Amino acid sequence: MRSFCWEIQPAEFADYHRHLRFKYQKWDSYVDGKLRLLPESLVLTRSEHQHVVNMAERLARILREIEVNLKQRPDLLARLGIPEVVRGWIQQEPDNDWQLARYDFFLTPDGRWQVCEFNEDVPGGFNEIISASRLLQPYHPGLQFVDEFAAALLDAVPKEGRIALLYATGYAEDLQHMVILQQLLRERGQDSVLCSPRHLRKTWGGFAAGEQKVTAGIRFYPGEWFGLLENKRDWVAAIRGWPMLNPLTRLITQSKAVFSLWEEAGLVAPDDLAFLHEVAPTTYEAAREIQNADFWRDLEAQRSQWVLKQNFGRMGDNVVMGSLVTDAEWSTTLAEVRKRPSDWVVQRCFAVAPLEFAAGPQYPAVGAYLINGRFVGYYSRVAPAPFLTHQAIYVPTVIG
Repeated sequence: MRSFCWEIQPAEFADYHRHLRFKYQKWDSYVDGKLRLLPESLVLTRSEHQHVVNMAERLARILREIEVNLKQRPDLLARLGIPEVVRGWIQQEPDNDWQLARYDFFLTPDGRWQVCEFNEDVPGGFNEIISASRLLQPYHPGLQFVDEFAAALLDAVPKEGRIALLYATGYAEDLQHMVILQQLLRERGQDSVLCSPRHLRKTWGGFAAGEQKVTAGIRFYPGEWFGLLENKRDWVAAIRGWPMLNPLTRLITQSKAVFSLWEEAGLVAPDDLAFLHEVAPTTYEAAREIQNADFWRDLEAQRSQWVLKQNFGRMGDNVVMGSLVTDAEWSTTLAEVRKRPSDWVVQRCFAVAPLEFAAGPQYPAVGAYLINGRFVGYYSRVAPAPFLTHQAIYVPTVIG
């Protein structure tokens, strides 16, 4: 893997940025007053690309099997931190292969790829992945983009009827994802409606969002929030058969606690478990270790070796890396974990190899997008520290 500087003039870069914002609806290119774009890309060799694809598709297959098995084990399902009412809905939800996911891979100094969580519930980056090859191919001579996301998404949803685009309506950064999907649907002549899950209601013969009949949904609304909805009766009916990408079952593999649960006997085939051990860090449920005094002493004394994560933190929220905080911050977080241990996991920290960019050393996360278990493209980011949040910088990924 290497970085690649575009041969682009300032006026051309400004034009790219303008198209990204206004044609492809990337409204949050500035975060905290700083532009989160670089005129640089990640370049994977063909063998690296194929390895990432193989890892991502194998992980998707394994995770689907884990979901099926955990839905039959309410005792284990309860350990994932999913709210009780949503957990009950998941157990009623039919098995569904509909999937829109992104797995972020990190390259370690010794050349291994690691994945520390699965973005299975509401993975972001639609706007960038759809626009990349359309806007940037001229600046990448001899390099190849993977441009299958839009076609695969349209192929994955019903081609007739009106699609409900379900999102958290208080967040413009979520709306931008739905608007770009609405554009794709409109281009093929299909109607859609932007709405909150609160707008869905059961009607005679189907479902409606407000007054508009909807035959299927694309969900960009965190699954763990569904237990707070006022229209629970409508959703009880919907989860039993109304087509939705992603189904609520994806919360099983969104939870960081799944990294610990797959150690339970019978959930994963031995060869697949060995693969998971290769690509994922050792993870402990805080609630299972709450009485283990030696474990907590090690956390306190060796904080650089550990990461604390809430089961459903997103975009780096409620993730605390011991190597990047002070002793006081670490102690405060440990106290919070002890108060609500069922909400937290403890993960072994792994080193991430920095990559040299014109802008200075950066730590990359290579994001592999999957639709229905098949790799469809990259959404990657870099940061000046080995910890990616909403402030991370988007960089296109190409093959060469």
